[in-house]
Amino acid sequence: MYDILGKKEYNKPVNEADSVRLYEDIMIAHKLEDEQLKSELYTLYAEVGHNNYVLYNLKALELQKKIGLAHFKFVHNRYFNASYGLYNNNEYQQSIDYGLQCLQYKDVAPETWDPRVYLFQLDIVGASYLKLAKYDSCIYYYRQILDTLHKKPDSSPYIQKLWLGIASGNIGHALILKGEEQAGIPMVQQWLLSSTEFNSYNNISKSLNVLAAVDWQHKEYAAALQKWKSSYIAAEKVGNYIDEFKIEALEGIVKSYRTLHNPDSAYKYVDLADKLSKERLLAINSKKLSVMKTQMAFDDMQVNLQDMSNHLKQERTIRNFSLIAIVLLTIISLLIYNRQKLTAQLLLSKQETAKKEISDAKTQLAEFAKHIRQKQQLVHRLQLVIRQNNYANEEEEGSIHNDLSNYVLVTDEEWVKFKEAFSKAYPLFFIRLKEIVERITPAEERLASLIFLQLSNKQIANTLGISTDSVARSKRRLKSRINLPSDTKLEDYISTLNESPLTYG
Repeated sequence: MYDILGKKEYNKPVNEADSVRLYEDIMIAHKLEDEQLKSELYTLYAEVGHNNYVLYNLKALELQKKIGLAHFKFVHNRYFNASYGLYNNNEYQQSIDYGLQCLQYKDVAPETWDPRVYLFQLDIVGASYLKLAKYDSCIYYYRQILDTLHKKPDSSPYIQKLWLGIASGNIGHALILKGEEQAGIPMVQQWLLSSTEFNSYNNISKSLNVLAAVDWQHKEYAAALQKWKSSYIAAEKVGNYIDEFKIEALEGIVKSYRTLHNPDSAYKYVDLADKLSKERLLAINSKKLSVMKTQMAFDDMQVNLQDMSNHLKQERTIRNFSLIAIVLLTIISLLIYNRQKLTAQLLLSKQETAKKEISDAKTQLAEFAKHIRQKQQLVHRLQLVIRQNNYANEEEEGSIHNDLSNYVLVTDEEWVKFKEAFSKAYPLFFIRLKEIVERITPAEERLASLIFLQLSNKQIANTLGISTDSVARSKRRLKSRINLPSDTKLEDYISTLNESPLTYG
């Protein structure tokens, strides 16, 4: 035990053999029934055995509470370690609970505190509240960092400026999420500048992700894409412990390329994002608190001095069951993840298909309106020819009549095609029209749809093959059927049917 403490004191590497020796020491402490020795060994084992970091810190705390916390000068470090480990396992509320207990010791034993551990603990609590969308609580703890640094600056200008940027930037992030972008964005930008100055790549990545999300919300997709790319590059320079930032950046890159209609580039990043997400899910599930409690229950067993071999056999059996449970939990989680991903892809495909159908229908209606205007021009030409040539130019008159016949909307077949396109482009129109006009006729439907397209009486008359007087009478009759007030224009009311609530009828 003291050999390993010496290595840590002089920054010498601790190897796997040291971890094995520590575990054997824990078994010996069980035999001796020395609770204080066990708590110190659990603490040391947590620091050298990363896979059991949270487990053995919690176990050390449990034993120290049983003995009496007053006997341990650095008990706040146990709470800090538990809070930090639980945050990395996505157990944010539990991380806050242990973090707040750690902070309670700030005034109890100030001589034992490392000021930077205090800043780090405030950061973990603030970040946990941010994850839980409790933005006011998040801002409160990051402001405590600012207050602490202003009252008693850190001895290192580098640490001082970096932590001021981190605290200010996270406050800005919370303000942005609260909808206060004007106040929040400059704070995040300053965070990025201070992080860049000191090559703090994890903070560079996180601040860029925040700013990219703002660009995305404002539909500045190209700018968002560049920031997410820069975030991913920065995260790559740090290591695996910030996979969360990498995944967020990769997901942003993918959706930006898709929005910018560059699917080939998007596909290059999809697999990488999925791979990192699955690896992170596997790591988190293997450390879940529920699994840890099962392992802790095993550690509570008393060592059978008469039959050590039986005890070791029980230990292997429990661990095997725990591993099986972890594997099953991971498989189930991955299946759920893949199913949700497939569902999201199918939903996106349906949405894109529906958008295309609506766009095509609106294009057809625009062409229809264009043809109507062309038809009116042809009618005008025909009238000029008749007046100028006094029916002399029969060939040209016949050509114009043939052109005209291509744009008349009087047959049932043409009406069916038109109505189908119109319904796709404006799906609520005919539904609401039927609600306000009892037993509406096809002629009234045609008239209302042409009014909605903002055609003049003359254009409507030419389209339907009737006179302008007939159009005017039909409009008056339709207005009466809708029961509109005299001061309300039929055209204005018809134009709202696809979107506004009904107010007459």
